[in-house]
Amino acid sequence: MKTKSKSDILKIGWYQIIGGGIGELFILYSLFSPIQVSGFEVLVYISMLLFFGYSIFCGILCIQHTNNALTHSLINQILQLLGFAFGGFAFSYVAGIYVSVGFDFSSSIEMKFDFGLSEFDFNLNRQYERSEIHFNLVALGLIYWIDRVSTKIKAEKVNMEITSIEQD
Repeated sequence: MKTKSKSDILKIGWYQIIGGGIGELFILYSLFSPIQVSGFEVLVYISMLLFFGYSIFCGILCIQHTNNALTHSLINQILQLLGFAFGGFAFSYVAGIYVSVGFDFSSSIEMKFDFGLSEFDFNLNRQYERSEIHFNLVALGLIYWIDRVSTKIKAEKVNMEITSIEQD
């Protein structure tokens, strides 16, 4: 693997570790607030920690240059690409920076623009009036970058195999 590809994978890895770590810190901070937490909310907090933990796991795989690092990183970014809320159910997950563009259909069709750092939104049977969808542009850019790096690595492997066959 060429130095540029290794450098790109390291950057992707560190981004995921830092984004997941910030998310974990946000969750841990909110757990220590004096507000009473229900059993369902405990499950939501655990799932949040698992999602942010997965981002950290993906980053570690990238730093270690494992074969499946980019596949896991791609899955992680796809999970962060789309956020939505309809009919009392909402899901949005971002580990890292987000810049999102979307639409709010709650009272009329309004275009929304938002940005921030590591978030997790999960609602079940709450906020029925909320209807929205948004796309994380940073995740979209990372998906493109991961795909480009993956394609480059595959091409490098094919070229190495061709070169070794020609030398035989």
